[in-house]
Amino acid sequence: MSSIREEFVKYAERMAEIKRLSSPDIKVFDSADDYSERLRFNFQRIGRLAAQNREMLDQELYPILNSNDALTKEEEEELKNLSDMLLNVAGLDAEFENLDLPISSLITERLLYDANEKHDLITGIRRMDDEIAVCYSLMNMTERITTHPDISGKYRNRGLAIGKVFISLLNKDKFLTISDKECRAMVLTNSRFTSTFFERVTDPEKNQENIDILRQMLNVASDGFYRDAVPDYDWDYFEFRVFEYYTQLTDACNERCFSEDALSEIVAKANEFDSMLKRSPEVYCNYIGYSFAPMAIARCRYLAGELTKEDYRHIILDAYEKRDRMNFDTEGGYFNVLLPLEYICLIDRDRISMDDVSRLREIYVSLNAYLFRMPADGSLSFFMEYVSGIISRFIEIPSVLPAEEFILNCMAAIHPPTYVHSEMVGQITERLCMHLISQIPELFIGMEGCRSSADVLKNSDAIIDYAYHAAICHDFGKIYIIDTIFVYGRKLLEFEFDIIKAHPVMGSELLKMFNSTRRYADVALGHHKWYDDSGGYPGDFSSMDSPYRTIMNIVQCADCLDAATDTVGRSYNKGKKIDDFVSELREGAGTRYAPWLADLFEKKEVRADIKYLLSEGRMRNYRETYSLLRNVQDNG
Repeated sequence: MSSIREEFVKYAERMAEIKRLSSPDIKVFDSADDYSERLRFNFQRIGRLAAQNREMLDQELYPILNSNDALTKEEEEELKNLSDMLLNVAGLDAEFENLDLPISSLITERLLYDANEKHDLITGIRRMDDEIAVCYSLMNMTERITTHPDISGKYRNRGLAIGKVFISLLNKDKFLTISDKECRAMVLTNSRFTSTFFERVTDPEKNQENIDILRQMLNVASDGFYRDAVPDYDWDYFEFRVFEYYTQLTDACNERCFSEDALSEIVAKANEFDSMLKRSPEVYCNYIGYSFAPMAIARCRYLAGELTKEDYRHIILDAYEKRDRMNFDTEGGYFNVLLPLEYICLIDRDRISMDDVSRLREIYVSLNAYLFRMPADGSLSFFMEYVSGIISRFIEIPSVLPAEEFILNCMAAIHPPTYVHSEMVGQITERLCMHLISQIPELFIGMEGCRSSADVLKNSDAIIDYAYHAAICHDFGKIYIIDTIFVYGRKLLEFEFDIIKAHPVMGSELLKMFNSTRRYADVALGHHKWYDDSGGYPGDFSSMDSPYRTIMNIVQCADCLDAATDTVGRSYNKGKKIDDFVSELREGAGTRYAPWLADLFEKKEVRADIKYLLSEGRMRNYRETYSLLRNVQDNG
């Protein structure tokens, strides 16, 4: 068993090192060449670490998790230790929020199953405590994947089911059977925490169920029975969180459905919360969320009609002006990312004033700067909940800040290698499109204004420009799944691969939201489809009748080419040579790839352009990205 313990610890240590290697601090590099060379070295190192991780999972962890035999006491202990390390970075010198949430979820699920099979109440409570926390984190991580609501729904429903078990244990007779004081505290905490699984729910009955739970929690807090049963429990914190959950029932960004009576109860509790905080600030001032509570209270009052929209806007803007622009903890995320989202949701898109335009520009520029300066400390999932909301509700100001530019900047800040990849695919597509127009112009007939080869040649500049920007935008859907893209240390689990496969649809839906990018949506949707539609994804999309089919074929090729040859910042696999890639084009001609691609790459002028882009061009892109990142850091 000691060997398994060592293997588990090494896995956690490798995952921590992989996170550090994949997101190096830009400030430690003296030059762009140093930055790109370090990325290359780091990903080679990641490749070696990932191979060791795969071996450990296949030979040590998965056999235990998939066994039909009951876990031994030693196995339970080692699995629990590994889960703690992956979730809380326990015992490791690491600064990350978590190391491997999905693997930890497999462990906590198996541990809970075994505890239930043994009918061990105390162990079951401890296992449910771990599992409910994992379910909440995974629910939030997958909530952004709107194409697969079943994934997030799975964790929401599982978390709710566990939460209701905790609530059932509050029955006074059952509660007294819990001999362990720590487990009694877990029951209290997780009964309250159950409310969080109703976040972003719009069903009126579910929202009423949530209110009923919160009402019950306040009754528990005022009941001397529970206070006597757990005298050392932090009841002030318990009440603070329950009142905070009441204020979070309202959401300016989504229509939450409540009856008039329910809304009256919410605002009454918000006002009670306000009085409580003002009465004893010294008790609550160190709790996370304390400084943001006045904004949440104001939102409740606004939605209940006690504040006008202008009054509420003034409160938001005043707090936003006073924010700490270098605070990257939870409070910092509230003020720097959530408040702008609240403000944007208040804007009447049909009547945008010049003041709104000025404010929006400031907000968007400030948000990009905040994301660029954000430390690579693993807190990305928390921030992305709000960032993805801002992107989804982005109000385009064509002459000030186009959607394409804003989303690209977000991508550069959050995951520079994906930003460089987008630039590379754009540039490769541009060159291939230029050469293809001169050689086989008829392939572009059907595009706007092109009824003949002569039309294609006449409109070649417009076609090339379209192809370039469509390629730049092809991976915009990845902005929603960036947590999964960061999984470098092992093979993807099945649900993670489903998430990855969702990015073309997510990107297409995002591009359709804006006038300036709507025409690129089909290319984003089809850039992983095979030429003959026999493979690729999404399965229900066909490129056969699209006027942009040729552009999709080029973007698909450029995407694969860059991914196959980039060993700097996206892959730890050994990069392929152009000749190897052309052989793949010929092998897949007519099925995966367009039949004319391989012949196009045989042209000397095409080969020369592509070789330049994959060498000097790629390094130029990494240099420009380094300069972009460093400039923001130096002027932060």
